[in-house]
Amino acid sequence: MAKTTGLLPLRRSSRVNVGCPVTISGTLPNDVPFTEDAQVVTVSKYGAKLKTQIPLQVEMKLRIQPRQGKNSGVFKVVWVGRKGTPRAGEVGVECAKETTAILGINFPT
Repeated sequence: MAKTTGLLPLRRSSRVNVGCPVTISGTLPNDVPFTEDAQVVTVSKYGAKLKTQIPLQVEMKLRIQPRQGKNSGVFKVVWVGRKGTPRAGEVGVECAKETTAILGINFPT
């Protein structure tokens, strides 16, 4: 169930803690392509939180593929943890389609 504050929900979907190794790839703003083995930390019906060493920026597109699967999807970076904080290296991504199909998790509708 989504968290609520007063009458409005803070989240559109519940989060599930996972430790899913993935490969992320894309192109940095300076047109340099990258590929990295990363980790999905949490997943929801609409997106995920990753741990990465790549300096991603909001609005960047990246492809995420589980290392033990053939499915992949294109995601948009929607937030980046700030350097020097506990969230450094964390990245929030959103997918146009349900994220969960890629990772094999089914959320109730």
